[in-house]
Amino acid sequence: MGLFGERKSKEEKELEKMEKFMERYKLGEIDKKDLEVLQRIAGDLVGNNLFKAGMALSFAKAEEQAKVTYLSVLVEQNWLIIRQLSRLNKNIEELKNK
Repeated sequence: MGLFGERKSKEEKELEKMEKFMERYKLGEIDKKDLEVLQRIAGDLVGNNLFKAGMALSFAKAEEQAKVTYLSVLVEQNWLIIRQLSRLNKNIEELKNK
């Protein structure tokens, strides 16, 4: 073991980020084939968070900050809808297979 412990590979770091993202939005039941899309969305959101932090530090106008806040709420709402649609789809598949 080195002085600074084991270094994680890029893939391990990406997997860790994805797991945190999925836990934050409770997306554990999402179909595995949708994970690739989730990874792209998560990457876009990371960039957006940096933008929001920059806006706050730059003392942007209150109206602009409000717009960004409302858009963030819509993103959160979309994750809720995605979870519910995934659950519905799972239930429909189970009914279809009976």
